[in-house]
Amino acid sequence: MDIENFKNTFRFSESVDVPLYIQLAAYFRIQIHNGALQPGDMMIAENSLCDILNVSRTTVRQSMNQLVEEGLLVRYRGKGTFIADFKIKRNMNHLYSFTDDMKAIDAKPGSKVIKAEVLHRCPDDIAAILKLPTSQTPVFYLERLRLANQVPILWERTYIPYFLCNKIETFDFNKNSLYQVLNETYGLDMYHAKESLDAIILSKSEAALLECPSKSVGYKITRISYLDTGFLFEYTTSVTRADKCTYQFDLYKNTASKKTPLEIKRNISV
Repeated sequence: MDIENFKNTFRFSESVDVPLYIQLAAYFRIQIHNGALQPGDMMIAENSLCDILNVSRTTVRQSMNQLVEEGLLVRYRGKGTFIADFKIKRNMNHLYSFTDDMKAIDAKPGSKVIKAEVLHRCPDDIAAILKLPTSQTPVFYLERLRLANQVPILWERTYIPYFLCNKIETFDFNKNSLYQVLNETYGLDMYHAKESLDAIILSKSEAALLECPSKSVGYKITRISYLDTGFLFEYTTSVTRADKCTYQFDLYKNTASKKTPLEIKRNISV
């Protein structure tokens, strides 16, 4: 970043009760989000920031640490601190939807439908997972690319028993949220889900869909969803780029022996 531009555009505010390190972090966060700072750009050295702002090394370090924790900066030993490549952080501790998660991090969600059709003969392995009765084998199959700021993030394939959502194939899922349609039109509300996350090497076809080099590292996510009645209503598999997604878990110490749990945040990245 240009030092003169920084001197001309940043001032600490003395009129607000906000710590200096938070103000400094907020400034750089805005510069990154609006594109003034691009991935790969080198940050101003911490000792230079201390001299320019006349603040302690602790203040600057706290600010930079916060941005590193958010995934906006990355440090390289012996080289310095740089603007990180754009990466989606997804918290795995709640029942989430892709659309809501993207909005929560100020990313623009999007979808590109590859297939949306009724499979009158469900593949045997999918039928077994969904525990379909032999008289109700048709499923609605939705295959989509999920986008964040127009960048492909997920290749997603979803199967839903068709008797639960008759004529759902008439909806345009380039624009509509699947879970919103299921809830508002068919009264289906996900109550519980089981999800697994596996590290994989992307195949040539997967990499082509996600617009990344073949044999890139990725994740395969498998989700089985249930209604509040315990009825199984969705099976989804997703493939995502590891360089674009970080999955975050909150781990707690056993609370039986201690009233206040110990919270541990871990970013899972390959």
